[in-house]
Order: sequence, then structure tokens, then C-alpha cells
Amino acid sequence: MSEQSSYQIKLRLKGGSGPNANWHWEILDAEGKLAKSGSAVGPEHKAFATARIAKEKLEKIQSK
Repeated sequence: MSEQSSYQIKLRLKGGSGPNANWHWEILDAEGKLAKSGSAVGPEHKAFATARIAKEKLEKIQSK
């Protein structure tokens, strides 16, 4: 059985397209409050991977 995360990732395209796309990501906690935010340039899957790594770090800190 896998553990459910209390964090949610939201991605928004801020401008550009393709390799020059500018993405803004936010990680929200279970209550909908902003836990962390950032930006990434490039394709959507790379921006999501950046946000996922930040989310995993938050989960690691929370589990301690």
C-alpha cells in the first residue's frame, strides 16, 4: 500500500513555448496553503520534475 501525499503540485505556463517556455510551479499543503513555489524554463515535463523534487524534499522534512 502506498502512502498518500498531503502536498499538491500546480503548474502554470507564464510565457514562451517549447524549449523557451517559462513555467511557474506551486506546492500546496493539505489545507491549500502555499508551501513552496518556484519557476522553471523548458518543456512541461522538466518543470513538473523540478516541482516533484521540491515536493519530495518537503515530504522528507515532514516525516522526520
